[in-house]
Amino acid sequence: MRIVSYRVDTQTRFGALLSGERVLDLTNVYPTALAFLEAGEVGMTSILSAVERAERGEALAGQVRPLDAVRLRPPVPQARKLLALAGNYQEHIREGGRPTHEKEETYPYFFMKPPSTTLVGTEDAIRYPAIAQKLDYEGELTVVIGKRGRDIPADQAYRYVAGYTILNDISERALMSKAPPKAERERNRFFDWLVGKWFDTAAPCGPWLVTRDDIEDPHSLRLRTRVNGEVRQDASTAEMIFTVPEIIEFISRVVTLEPGDLIATGTAGGVGSARGVFLQPGDTVEVEIERLGVLRNAVEAAP
Repeated sequence: MRIVSYRVDTQTRFGALLSGERVLDLTNVYPTALAFLEAGEVGMTSILSAVERAERGEALAGQVRPLDAVRLRPPVPQARKLLALAGNYQEHIREGGRPTHEKEETYPYFFMKPPSTTLVGTEDAIRYPAIAQKLDYEGELTVVIGKRGRDIPADQAYRYVAGYTILNDISERALMSKAPPKAERERNRFFDWLVGKWFDTAAPCGPWLVTRDDIEDPHSLRLRTRVNGEVRQDASTAEMIFTVPEIIEFISRVVTLEPGDLIATGTAGGVGSARGVFLQPGDTVEVEIERLGVLRNAVEAAP
């Protein structure tokens, strides 16, 4: 089942995709994607039942729209937390010139992005900030949490997963936070790296949420990122160092996971910084993950 948040005129609505590229409006059942996720298994069951009725032609008049008549938003616009892994593919670590380590010698490094200002949907613009110099893409499989939990064992982790989507972890590699030049300090490099993840529109997400029951194994999906049609990343989620259950187990030791939280699981090799080619206004970036769809965004100069 594919769950969508979308805009009609100025109103954000909630729904599900039907066959034939149609959107079933379900705002009268759950006003937002977050409300649907908070309902847990009851929400999943009720929405699945509504989709099945609509596929039989039992939807109410006006409840179904063509997909191309709506503007998709991030699948969970009201996401409480946006967590992301750094360095979860060995090839990405190597291309960045950093030493690689055996899985047993490390752990999942994660950071946060502010969801209310970084999340945008497919076809929304990535705004090239005035402070940027080297803007980069990072296509990532993203987990959508559907159940509140803390200290979650890996063997129970999938019970807390509502589904999966795609996220482009847009990153500024050479932030100009020290202009005009300031005294160099040891922490400056880390600060610039972190803040380079946080600017507005730095987390395109979508196009929809695919529920867990439709993805038997999230570690066997092909991931490709294209810039202006040229393939830049081409990998498999099987290459992740830490699996989805291991990521959930580790993060939930630190922070309580809640319905609507997003966890981007890291990017594969092939980012722009490895080849010295960065995003520019006018570029179009597409992240495609098998069975999850295509996330497409144009880069625009910030006003």
